[in-house]
Amino acid sequence: MNMFLRILKKDLKRKKTMNIILLLFVIMATMFAASSVNNIIAVMSGLDNYFEKANMSDHFIISLSKDPDAIEDMLSQKPNVSDFRTEKQLVFHDNDLTRNGEKFSEFSSIGLALSVDNAQINYFDKDNEIIKSVPQGKAYLTGCILNRTHFESGDEIQLKIGDTELTLEYAGIGKDAFLGSDMMTNPRIIMNNEDYEKLAADEKAQENNSASVFYINGPDAKALESDLSDIPDTVLNVGISVIRTSYIMNTIVAGLLLIVSVCLILVSFVMLRFTISFTINEEFREIGVMKALGLKNRSVRGLFLVKYLGIAAIGAVIGFFLSIPFGNMLLSSVSSKMYLGSDSSAAVGVLCSLAVVLVILAFCWRCTRKIKKLSPIDAVRSGQTGERFKKKGLLRLGKSKLGATGFLALNDVFSSPKQFGIMTVIFTVCLLLVMCLANTGNTLASRKLLPLMCSTDSDIYITDTDMIMEVMTGETTVTEQCDKIEKKLTDNGLPCSVHAEGLVSPAVEFKGNKLSPTFMYCKDTKASDYSYSEGYAPKYSNEIALTSSVAEKLEAGIGDKVNITIDGKTDEYIVTALFQSMVKLGETGRFHESLEVPDSAVSQVMGFQIDFDDSPDEEEIHSRISRVKDIFDTKYVDDTDGFVMSCIGEGVKDTINGVKVFVLLITVIIVIMISVLMERSFISKEKPEIALMKAMGFKSRSVRRQHTLRFLISAAIAAVLAILLSTPVTKLCIDPIFGIMGALDGVEYNIKPVEVFAVYPVIIAAATVLGAYLTAMYMKTIKASDTSDIE
Repeated sequence: MNMFLRILKKDLKRKKTMNIILLLFVIMATMFAASSVNNIIAVMSGLDNYFEKANMSDHFIISLSKDPDAIEDMLSQKPNVSDFRTEKQLVFHDNDLTRNGEKFSEFSSIGLALSVDNAQINYFDKDNEIIKSVPQGKAYLTGCILNRTHFESGDEIQLKIGDTELTLEYAGIGKDAFLGSDMMTNPRIIMNNEDYEKLAADEKAQENNSASVFYINGPDAKALESDLSDIPDTVLNVGISVIRTSYIMNTIVAGLLLIVSVCLILVSFVMLRFTISFTINEEFREIGVMKALGLKNRSVRGLFLVKYLGIAAIGAVIGFFLSIPFGNMLLSSVSSKMYLGSDSSAAVGVLCSLAVVLVILAFCWRCTRKIKKLSPIDAVRSGQTGERFKKKGLLRLGKSKLGATGFLALNDVFSSPKQFGIMTVIFTVCLLLVMCLANTGNTLASRKLLPLMCSTDSDIYITDTDMIMEVMTGETTVTEQCDKIEKKLTDNGLPCSVHAEGLVSPAVEFKGNKLSPTFMYCKDTKASDYSYSEGYAPKYSNEIALTSSVAEKLEAGIGDKVNITIDGKTDEYIVTALFQSMVKLGETGRFHESLEVPDSAVSQVMGFQIDFDDSPDEEEIHSRISRVKDIFDTKYVDDTDGFVMSCIGEGVKDTINGVKVFVLLITVIIVIMISVLMERSFISKEKPEIALMKAMGFKSRSVRRQHTLRFLISAAIAAVLAILLSTPVTKLCIDPIFGIMGALDGVEYNIKPVEVFAVYPVIIAAATVLGAYLTAMYMKTIKASDTSDIE
């Protein structure tokens, strides 16, 4: 036993470099495995866990009725309603929320203020603790209200409802499971009950700002949705499936992080397997000597197992503690608006750490099978038999036009496809992750999604919340607002035509199935101007088109006749087409332009579309956007790309781009680490060869260039593979997510070649070269006299 301990102690000291490299890979593997498995559990059970802890219901209604008791009576009489809860709210608009006299945030829908004492679901603070009380004079803010605002705890805002104004101190972000997603545009302010009562006592607030949120449960979600489709004066009337879908962008981010986590685990274990195999193969001399001394194969293997068990145990402990902040960092972009976490994260981390140790021992046991083939003579032959029956490389120096450095580097890569192939695969996976995120982010702000926004192509779009709110509150009609915009632009020397896509929410019934989807309506365009996946565009006023999602819920198809009630009048309509839409998460239909829809039925508009009479080019359009902003004193004037982004939500694109930058940073760090560790391993392995090259007259910088060029070649091959695979991989991973949002047939991705096919590969290649070259500088310590040295 003492002999084994002495051998082990000397080995750890003498093989210090490779043992440190192995320890670093063990730490990486444990850190990635523990954090990633915890994140996978958090993501996979994320929404279910969040909704359960928030005490969510099966159905949700936001009503502006001045008689909420009448709605409660209606709910009590519905056969499919088992129970319901009511939250009293006060409505406010973005103009009512200010900071230092200026509008605090822009949002197109109504905001809701509520008392924490009347909360009927659980709201969470940034630390995932339930908000049970709010100090007087303070408030939590939720949802889109905080998008693109720099707000810190202690900052003050002013909220005016009716004639009463309150100054509230920001207590922190509130996580609202119902309305807190990036795609929901109804922010909430959670305040102290005394503050709420001050606002509720205002006479104007009682008359114009009262609202109620109903949380309704029932045994059958479909029957419940059908039962509740006729509730009057609703701003929102949806089932929990729609709320779940509204978190799709958060789910996209979480899913991408899940993919990143899986890739990190694979990368770390692949590198671990290579390192263990590499280090054991380098032990030929020691193994031969131990066999010459009479040690059995079992004893030699046991010695290696003890050594790697010690390294694995130390690395696993360090990796476990590092996995906690690393995992939190990975989820930070998603968890800011969601309750994501696992009650057993510590236990999972410990199990993952133990699993890493067991995997290392398994790798070690498998790699040491070669020990029985090694004999004492291998110690003399430096691990070589002196025989080779096939050529080592594919290239011939005599036929090569490359210089010595280029030839040697290229020949090394093709002569050792296994070790350089591992690096190439890892670099390819890392690049694909970044490219996939870039393609997704670029598409979300691209005109290629315009057909899915149920809009036609126009020169510019105005999405000013004040203009839209005037239509929503009934202060003006869509037609009057369009005429007003058209006249003002014409008076300023910009003759044009203006139209808007109106949103109507009628009750639809077919064979007992009831639904209240959003219908698109514009009398200034033709139904044939829009794209359809099946059937033909509506030609007459009694014809409609439905999305596949709505048709499926109604159990209706092309040719069926459905009953639609608009403003109390019910008529029969023929379904002539099916189409894709991302408006209202795919719960959409379209009326023919000749249908007479009352102005009072148009509850909202997508924006105001402007087409100039002189058909300006793109450069002139961008110039006019600036002029229109000045004319209307608003920043919400965009081209088609900007309009699509405003429809989806700027916060969504920012989140995707934030994750892209984060993943790119992680990728660069991993690539540098792998380059450093691999190059250090190669130097240790190739020490005699490097010494021989120096003895033959090669300068240190020439050898460094050769080693660095090998990594650059691997990175170049990885870039080519990633470019070829980027589009199909993006479609494979992201199409199903767009399908959930309503684009069932997929989307056309907006791929920016310079960014995706040039910038990111260059970044990865630069990181590879940087890591390899700096590490290769270590070889200046190797001398020509080290030719026969075996460490």
